[in-house]
This record gives sequence, C-alpha cells and structure tokens, in this order.
Amino acid sequence: MTWGHMIWIFFPIPLFCLILLSMPLPQKFEKFGPKLVGKIFFTRVSVGLLYIRLVYVFIGASVLIFTMASRTIQVGFGSAHVPCSGNHCPFHTGETMWYRKAARFRAERNFWLSLFTLVLWLLVYNIYSLKLQIVQLRGDLKTISSDGPKQKNASDNKKEK
Repeated sequence: MTWGHMIWIFFPIPLFCLILLSMPLPQKFEKFGPKLVGKIFFTRVSVGLLYIRLVYVFIGASVLIFTMASRTIQVGFGSAHVPCSGNHCPFHTGETMWYRKAARFRAERNFWLSLFTLVLWLLVYNIYSLKLQIVQLRGDLKTISSDGPKQKNASDNKKEK
C-alpha cells in the first residue's frame, strides 16, 4: 500500500462519515447518517472463513500502518548523530546529509499521517456508537411522550367512574 492510497482512501472516507454523523438534520432525517454509515462500514465481509465488519478492517489496517511508521522512526535514524572522527565523515557529506534529512522528514510526515488516520477511524467508530444511542433514546422519548397522555386520560376516566 502506498501513501497515495492512504491519502485518497483512508482520509476521505472517514471524513465523509464524520460529516454525515455530525450534520444537524431535522428529526425525521436524523437516522439517515447513522443508517448510511452503518450499512457501509458495519456490514460483515468475508475474509476467508472469518466474517468481520468492514470498519474493523480499516481500523486494523490503520493500526498496522501506524505501527510500521513508528518503527521506521524508531529504527531508521540511529546513525544520524554519530560523531565524526578525522577529516572524512560518510554521514555528513552534502548529498548524504540532505538525503537523510529528507528521508527523516518523510518518515515523520508518514508517522503523523498514519496517526491522524487511526484517530479518524476511531472517531468514526465512537461517534457512530454515540449517534446510535442518541437516535435510540430520542425514539424512546418520543414513544414515552406519545404514550403519556393516553395513559393519563385512561386513569382520569377510571377515577371519574
């Protein structure tokens, strides 16, 4: 997987989902965002004999990419600050120094991009769960409030008899 895939697949999809989930809609259309996100990412896909939700595949891939980027940062630049002895230093010549700085900058950029992607997917998962709870509680409140006057009128009629 290249970082181009990361930018064109792993960023727009969770951003679109976050916009759908956080968009203020009228009460009639409030279920639209969670239903659409649920149909897309919380459907089960077959991975061999295992059935797994699509959102877990994306979160797992983001964790894997983040781990690899972290490992590159941790291991890849151990000899960058080696003190030179003598007149000739293979680590600090002009081209080598700029190449190492560019490689380090790229690795750090990839680290932050992968962390941002992981956080986005975790936000989608958490906001989706919270939005489902809100929609369910509002539905329960609507049911309770619609049953309330009927029960009150029934009890008033019993008292009058």
